[in-house]
Amino acid sequence: MMKSAICKVLCLLLTLAMVIPFAACGEVEENNPTGKTEASTNAAQSGDAAATEQEQVTEKKPYVEQAKYDEEFVALYCSDTFTKGAYFVDPENREEGNDLDDKLYEREVMVEDYLGVDIEAIDGGNYLEYTNEFKATVGAGDDSFQLLMTHSYMGISGLITSNYLLDYNELEESINFDAGYWNSTLMNDLAINDKMFLGYNDFCLSQVYLVVFNKEMYEPYKATGGDLYEIVRNKEWTLDKMISVASLVTDTADNPNRKYGFTGYAWVPLISFVTASDLNIADKDADTGELYICAAHENTEKLTALHEKIYGLCNADYSYVWGPGDMKKPTEELKLTSNRVLMSLEGTFGLVSYKGEDIQTGILPYPKYDAKQENYQHLNWNGMLTVSSCIKNKKMVGDVLEMLAYFTDDVKIAFYETLLGSKVANAPEDAEMLELIWSTTVSDLALVFSDMSTNVDAMVYFIPQLVTNLDQSETASYLKSNARAADRAFQKFYQKVG
Repeated sequence: MMKSAICKVLCLLLTLAMVIPFAACGEVEENNPTGKTEASTNAAQSGDAAATEQEQVTEKKPYVEQAKYDEEFVALYCSDTFTKGAYFVDPENREEGNDLDDKLYEREVMVEDYLGVDIEAIDGGNYLEYTNEFKATVGAGDDSFQLLMTHSYMGISGLITSNYLLDYNELEESINFDAGYWNSTLMNDLAINDKMFLGYNDFCLSQVYLVVFNKEMYEPYKATGGDLYEIVRNKEWTLDKMISVASLVTDTADNPNRKYGFTGYAWVPLISFVTASDLNIADKDADTGELYICAAHENTEKLTALHEKIYGLCNADYSYVWGPGDMKKPTEELKLTSNRVLMSLEGTFGLVSYKGEDIQTGILPYPKYDAKQENYQHLNWNGMLTVSSCIKNKKMVGDVLEMLAYFTDDVKIAFYETLLGSKVANAPEDAEMLELIWSTTVSDLALVFSDMSTNVDAMVYFIPQLVTNLDQSETASYLKSNARAADRAFQKFYQKVG
């Protein structure tokens, strides 16, 4: 439903107020909200005025041209993954003075004004409900919804095999996949027969798991453990290093306020150690592109060693981990906010709970498996951006997705502040770590398509299953017992799509 004329006028005024300063700015690199480039900074420092002037001449320009579509763009989202209030804001319920609300609203106005569209976001319900209305409308050939923002895995495989989703390659006229605000690596990794059904860009504000630590509690151990931020920068933050830092904290078992070096929920966060170790549960054949389960064939030895390390960490005297009610772990949480824990595993959006706490929290990536591993990696637990296969105006839809990503820099900055409050301003290294974490977000075919088979799901969850419920000695046999059926499910899925 189109907004009222009064609202449109207000939106236009707000947009003009934002666009005029932009026109006066120099060239801004993608994902560089300050507009300062290394060249311009160096030029200023060296007194090279001519170079600085050259930097300021060229304006940053969007990939797509301004348009007047006079159409609606309706996004249906899964409320379990795309948290309400972090992506779109209802103008009627917008909290004035809330920086994130302000930036979300400004982005929406800028996209609407630039393309002449009206953006509407609708809560599609939880992971069991969000695809229902989408399937009904697309199945009837109705393009009432242009975008479906998915759960991290529930429902995705069925949407693809039922031909409900559009291949992003059909939007390439509008989308600049080479831009830093698109995660084309993740999208290509999840492509099937070169068909990209799943989109991912900065608009998604990645939900990943990371490591948080208590800065004040770490101070006495810093001389031994080292500067953790510098260790990360030097690519020396490995699993063994994280374990050794956690083991620095010792306390007596009978202390009612006993301190621990490590804590976390021994379920979903443990899965991310597989990806962080540069391992996959499923992969694509390099020659044929066919999907297959690799965990029980190519990586069993390393996966076993990884599981043994995580099992040892979770069961060490210096650790306190909790699990689901039916698992062999305590169910009572002990989080970093207790001021009794040095390090903990936390999801990106969970950092909001630390904002009002007195303790000084720091952010670190998941560790690499060892020093030989080239880069840090973080498993995406956010949903994906999928497009209805029956959309009538592909150019409009592609343009909106491009501009939503293009105008996200200020939203990301506001999101940092929402997550960490003034702690970002006081500790810019934490914003640096968060940016590193988001820029190394990848996925695993097995996770995204895990709902196609209980065996695939079992392999994705193998570390938490073994850590919390079974014995560590069962790694290889557990993987092998599920691999054949999981592989068959992947082959059938590939054949339907291919």
